[in-house]
Amino acid sequence: MPVIAKVAVVSNLPQLDKLFDYLVPDELVSVTWVGSRVKVPFGKSAKAYEGFIFQLETSSDFPGQLSSVQEVIGTKPALSAELIEYLQDLAVRSASPIGEILKLAVPPHMPRAFKAHIDLAEPQLIPVKAAPLLENVRAQELVRKASKHAVLERPTIASLGVGPDVRNFPSWVVSMCSIAALNLQEGKSSIFAVPDFRDQEVLLEALGVFDLDDFIANFSQEQPKSKIYEAYLLALDETPRVIVGSRSVILAPAHKLGTIAIFDDGDRSFTDQSAPYLNARDNALLRQSIQECSLVFLSYSRSTDIQRLVETGYLKDSSETFPKPKISVSEPGFRVDSHAFKAIKKGLETGSVLVQVASKGESTALFCSSCDKRVSCQVCAGPVWVDGSGVRKCRWCNAFSPSVACECGSIEISKGRAGSSRTASELGRSFPNSKVIESTGDNRVLSVSQGKNLVIATAGAEPFVIEGYRAVVILDAQTLLSRQNLRATEDAVRLWSNAISKLATDGEAVLVGVSSPLSQKFCLWQQREIAADELASRRELSLPPALRLGSVAGSQVMLVELAQSLASFGKVKVLGPAPHVKGNDSSEWRLIVKYNYSDTVEVAKHLRGEAIRLSRGKSVLAASGRAVRALKVRMSDGDVV
Repeated sequence: MPVIAKVAVVSNLPQLDKLFDYLVPDELVSVTWVGSRVKVPFGKSAKAYEGFIFQLETSSDFPGQLSSVQEVIGTKPALSAELIEYLQDLAVRSASPIGEILKLAVPPHMPRAFKAHIDLAEPQLIPVKAAPLLENVRAQELVRKASKHAVLERPTIASLGVGPDVRNFPSWVVSMCSIAALNLQEGKSSIFAVPDFRDQEVLLEALGVFDLDDFIANFSQEQPKSKIYEAYLLALDETPRVIVGSRSVILAPAHKLGTIAIFDDGDRSFTDQSAPYLNARDNALLRQSIQECSLVFLSYSRSTDIQRLVETGYLKDSSETFPKPKISVSEPGFRVDSHAFKAIKKGLETGSVLVQVASKGESTALFCSSCDKRVSCQVCAGPVWVDGSGVRKCRWCNAFSPSVACECGSIEISKGRAGSSRTASELGRSFPNSKVIESTGDNRVLSVSQGKNLVIATAGAEPFVIEGYRAVVILDAQTLLSRQNLRATEDAVRLWSNAISKLATDGEAVLVGVSSPLSQKFCLWQQREIAADELASRRELSLPPALRLGSVAGSQVMLVELAQSLASFGKVKVLGPAPHVKGNDSSEWRLIVKYNYSDTVEVAKHLRGEAIRLSRGKSVLAASGRAVRALKVRMSDGDVV
């Protein structure tokens, strides 16, 4: 009896978004399973494509002669049956080809790493050191099967460990370690998604304190690809694991998945900026609904998306009561006013002080001293700034910007608002007895040792201090609030909150230059109220997350036809199409669609079907020369507003 493999080909082209039938040769039947990675011939040229077997059958509906599987890669399946189901559903909801999802979810096969993994010994029982974690009462509730939680963590450091191993860590780290231990005790795995390498490092360090290293599958993108593949193989084993990574870790395999936990879901790094444009929060919600594990969103502030789910009753607010941090606010005026200066001075008397700024570099912008016109890039007309080395660069295209005369004839230039480098220099002169440390996305500082350190950090790049900061000063607060983005307020509150969470238990924080009802609620740490107010204002304007806002990008001709199709389809409100200039490409147009959450699957299926129909027979090449989708569909586009 023949064995027929139904194969999903790894490709981002919507035309190939279906399962293809292949005959499994007799000599490969014994090493072929559902989930196997294979090489199959495709097209008239019979070019070898990589794919994955989703089903094994004994017959095929294909009327012609079937091609045969050329090779089975590896001696074990690369996908589990439950992961296949999840990835297929994810492809449908994101209106993406399944091959594109597979490319994101499964690392390339590496024979040497695969061979080393086969010989690897499995970890044994949960270590004795982890026993105290099992006593965490709140964590016991968070890991309850199929439960779904939103947790506002205490914004201060917490102790973790026993005896001489006691260490201080952020409170969300303590929660994740307890969740991991409780799941391991039950033979279950945990998936932990955190925004970036800083959070991953501190979480991995904390897990190591309890000797849980052998259970970790580390999906950090800072590693070589071979290490990521090794982590994938560990997660694929029939062994409980603690699976740690950033946004794509939600797609990782997991044996008996007990909990998915995400820290700081509002961080923009959790959204893919390229196809298939997935969001970690949405991915986690879908996976939880399929596998019925527990789901936990940990944060210091609350995103409007999570607030909506709490208000609808989908998530339970499982936050504990804790003392509020000591925060004061100053009126708009000087960038570093007397209130901020006093807080820095007092904090440096006994420890380290953190100063958060909005931008890196020497100056955020340059202006003509005579007419105040902003200096623009001669290449793309973008704003010119001065980096930490004093080099004038374009903020958009990064081109060097030489000094040229302004239209008024003047060659004198004045600097705009100070960035991190100039702030560090100026404050360093004011506090000469302190060690000044600058931390930005380019100049990575993970942690700071004890001492009188004055740390100047851009928002999101604040290093961790074991004993906590004696003071946290938020500069440029109004700048974050004034950004032209729908989520400006939400992002600002999140970034301020994350900085303040690094305070020592008895430390104090200063929010400089903001005078509004928002600042008063923030000083009282009314995170629920802030999120609820922001969500209410979005509902009034019919903006996300009150509903979903997606986009489709492509040529004008295609989008006009798509708009007509959507008009007859219903269930969506269509805006556009309109020109969408992206970089140097002025030929791209964009169509915006508004729809309800309950209609997501129907809208996604319609958009995917139309993308296949409209792109049939049309070849679109990227700058690299490879074929790309003629229509780029984003089911949730946060960049539209």
